[in-house]
Amino acid sequence: MTLRVVNWNVEWATPRSERSPEILRRIGQHWPEVVCLTETDCRLLSQCGGYIVSARPCWGQSVVNNRRKVVLWSRQPWADVDDLGSDALPPGRFVTGSTDTSVGRVKVIGVCIPYGMANVQFGTKASRPWQDHEQYLDGLSELLNVASSAPTIVLGDFNQSLAGRSSVPPHLREKLRCTFPLDMTIATAQLNCNGKSAIDHIAISNNLAAESTAAISRLRQDAKPLSDHFGVVATLSSNK
Repeated sequence: MTLRVVNWNVEWATPRSERSPEILRRIGQHWPEVVCLTETDCRLLSQCGGYIVSARPCWGQSVVNNRRKVVLWSRQPWADVDDLGSDALPPGRFVTGSTDTSVGRVKVIGVCIPYGMANVQFGTKASRPWQDHEQYLDGLSELLNVASSAPTIVLGDFNQSLAGRSSVPPHLREKLRCTFPLDMTIATAQLNCNGKSAIDHIAISNNLAAESTAAISRLRQDAKPLSDHFGVVATLSSNK
């Protein structure tokens, strides 16, 4: 048995956005059991059935309608839902829950790590470049290093590529890698699409195995963008 997982930053697509039907079609063609959307509308996946949990609506900027930084969807109900995680995390960028899948019950952690200029020129304007990003990594590291035997998936917008050149300060590239304990692997680390490296990622604990990974193009056939990110897909199996 395998579990298909999709992760995509959809650049604030709403149910009424012209690009949303194609976004949903591309997600649906993978028949996922779990989906993480970042920078999204919490209603976007409502037509897919299933069950939705989302991060808190406040992330340091004015809340616009139903915008959320992170939304998780599953075919099965969620349990043990937490939309705070830790006081050390910048708010509104985290949600976790457990859900039953084809490989058993898994813990899913959805994240939206702040980009380098978060709350620098916009928002609270109280941060230095990369300050919020580094603070998030500190808080996430504390959460992930709590021992757990549950199969775990961490996915969302990491706002860093892990392959090739990057404008991210070198110490933060290393810090992202060290945020994940030794028993976790970022399955999408080497994934690229149309010459660009992934910054939306799927990480898994060592009691799961990545059978395959793939990209979802951000471009339509007419070359118009569906999002400023491409999506990622992983097919997972139990590694018990």
